[in-house]
Amino acid sequence: MKTRLMLVAALVLLLIAGQSLAQEQYIPTGVSPSINVAQMGMGGLTTMISTNARTVFNNPGLLNRQKFALEFTPVAIGIGSDATNILKFVNDNVDTFAGMDSIAALAAGGDAAATETMNKFYEDSQEFDNKWIGLNVAPYLGLAVKGFGFGVYGNIVTDIKLDNGVFVPAIGARGYMDVVFGIGHGRVIEIGGRDWELGAAVRIVNRRYVSPIRVNASDVANTGDLASTVMDELNEDITGFGIDVGMIRTVQWKDNDIDVGVSIQDLVGVMDGWIKPNLKFGAMYHMPFANNALLKRWDLGIEYVDFFNRAGKSYFTHINMGTELSVLAGFLKLRGGFHQGYPTYGMGLSLGFAKLDFAYFTKEQGTAPGMTPYGLYMAQFSLGW
Repeated sequence: MKTRLMLVAALVLLLIAGQSLAQEQYIPTGVSPSINVAQMGMGGLTTMISTNARTVFNNPGLLNRQKFALEFTPVAIGIGSDATNILKFVNDNVDTFAGMDSIAALAAGGDAAATETMNKFYEDSQEFDNKWIGLNVAPYLGLAVKGFGFGVYGNIVTDIKLDNGVFVPAIGARGYMDVVFGIGHGRVIEIGGRDWELGAAVRIVNRRYVSPIRVNASDVANTGDLASTVMDELNEDITGFGIDVGMIRTVQWKDNDIDVGVSIQDLVGVMDGWIKPNLKFGAMYHMPFANNALLKRWDLGIEYVDFFNRAGKSYFTHINMGTELSVLAGFLKLRGGFHQGYPTYGMGLSLGFAKLDFAYFTKEQGTAPGMTPYGLYMAQFSLGW
């Protein structure tokens, strides 16, 4: 039965391999991060974000200021901004995909109608040629209290792309899945006559992935064949771990309190070999007048991530900044920021123990801003306090 080519490919990969933040270096260095849609709306901040049930994965030093937080997120999904367009293109060209081999053979033999069909197909598909489009899913379960936190999440990444090829178009597919468990502890320690808020966490990860594969477009209409092909390419699982440390402190600047922090992810880390540490540092400012029913809280943050440049990217792709306004007694949260130089937007609704979060987030696939931006529409449903 004929079906939507790209949707079938994405769903099959999603079931057996993973979830996605479509990127050229699609398998991340070290453990892939916990995807929180609220933080993505704030520019992707992780170093000095407000404490929540994911604190153990953000900066274990923040556990010293942690209030009780419980989170169960069964649904956190993201769809590439180009996904709608490419699915429409595939749906409009189902017959062409299914009969591609015979059409290409006729065109090679000089058939005018087949040649016209092939030319039109290539012209219309140029917008999508060799461009990865992803689908994201990220369940989460975690608990945090003052000084202690733990959590477990899945980070499933599936990417597909259309490859026009020389004679017959094909579908590219890739994906990975990280299942991560983490536990952390925070403690205030006196050093040099001053109190320092320190924390440490251990993360264990199990990863499986599918290296990029290429399947002829005419074969993808058969779901069974596609699933079999991907399963044949599924690599053996890899188990690794990472040890994180973090520190936070409140400093005075022009009579204002500013929270500053440093976090080193994978201070010691192994994932199919030793992992280079990810040094992050950042600051968060809480507007002092935001403490009323109308404006409950207003935070402004900035951070620099991957100081040792594990991904080999330019300076500007390491900077994130963002803000969150909590209004109407915390019922509504408005968010915005910049991630790697690209604007992000988000909002959240708090309905007692149920929360809805939405965000538009852009990630740079290349090595410098403006090379290959990739946009994602994100949505998350969570239960907890």
